[in-house]
Amino acid sequence: MGSIRDLQRALELAHYAARHRGTVHVCVLDGSLSMADFGLDLRLLGAYGIRVIVVAHWRPDASFEGLGDARRLGLPLALIDGGDDLTAITESAKQAVGRGQVPLVVCADRSGQDSGTEPLSLGAHLAQRLGARRILLLLPTNDPLLSVTSRPHLTRQEASALAPSIGDPSVRRRFERLRSLITDGVPGVVLLEGFAGAVFTELFTHEGAGILLSDDLLEVVRHASVEDTPDITLLLRAGIERGVIRPVTETQLLETISDHMVYCIDGLVVGTARLTPYGEWAELARFGMMARYRGRGRARTLCLALIDRARRQGRLGVFALSVDERMWRFFESLELDAVERSTLPIDWQSAYDFSRPSRAFAKRIDGSG
Repeated sequence: MGSIRDLQRALELAHYAARHRGTVHVCVLDGSLSMADFGLDLRLLGAYGIRVIVVAHWRPDASFEGLGDARRLGLPLALIDGGDDLTAITESAKQAVGRGQVPLVVCADRSGQDSGTEPLSLGAHLAQRLGARRILLLLPTNDPLLSVTSRPHLTRQEASALAPSIGDPSVRRRFERLRSLITDGVPGVVLLEGFAGAVFTELFTHEGAGILLSDDLLEVVRHASVEDTPDITLLLRAGIERGVIRPVTETQLLETISDHMVYCIDGLVVGTARLTPYGEWAELARFGMMARYRGRGRARTLCLALIDRARRQGRLGVFALSVDERMWRFFESLELDAVERSTLPIDWQSAYDFSRPSRAFAKRIDGSG
């Protein structure tokens, strides 16, 4: 089992490495964090063709704490003085990225006095000018910004609604500053707890690691295609590991891909479900949603799209089963009624493992009641 899990992790890494290859990310370090803490993360990003720009405060130590350690890790750093000349800074960072280096832009002079541009503002400027996909804001573990919300994703409108409820004025001002970056055109800011491995977890794993603030998103539900198979595999994996989704191989997914629909946000597949025909009825199954995008009715929208698909196919009704109590409440919210499993289609019963402690739900959709 361990070798299979290792293989799945390797496939996950390869999937996200391919997705991010060639993109630019700007890492902004809080003043209390050391460059050395993220050397391995940044080296890994470089190995997979992801371009990184680091922006940080200068330290009183003229050698910049952690700089030597980062270089010993094999990180090809290019030190750039973050003064007031934004054009020169941007051009220097662009040239360093073109040479395969990691620009380290420091935002104070060597005496430790602040320069005219603080790290977050400079990071936002570089992100916009160099077409970065995200700003990764690395913060100390106890930074109150990391506790302003339990949601792993906020749109600009949601952030605006949240801001007035933040009691600490200084934290509220910092949060408002981040929200304003999105308004000003930064594609997204991720708040990350500043520990070694945080950047890796955010970019190379399905669940991510931080709180994403982004602008309004383009959201669509569509039929799945063969190209979506890796994303669907990752979406289902957590449920399979928990035992709430029956195991399915990638080959089996490919064979049934036309039964699936996917929920996409800005082109990213974040949710999936399957409509399986059984004669005059169809089963709603294989629900998976990326944790970052749960809790906003997206699973409901996806399920309603499947029900509409079943209606257009001429099915009499739909049914669903789950061993997960949360899914029971979900199906009931969609006006599916609890039914005995023995009442479900015979061809479905012949292939089902009735030892599973599942509950069944069903709904007629042909208008006959």
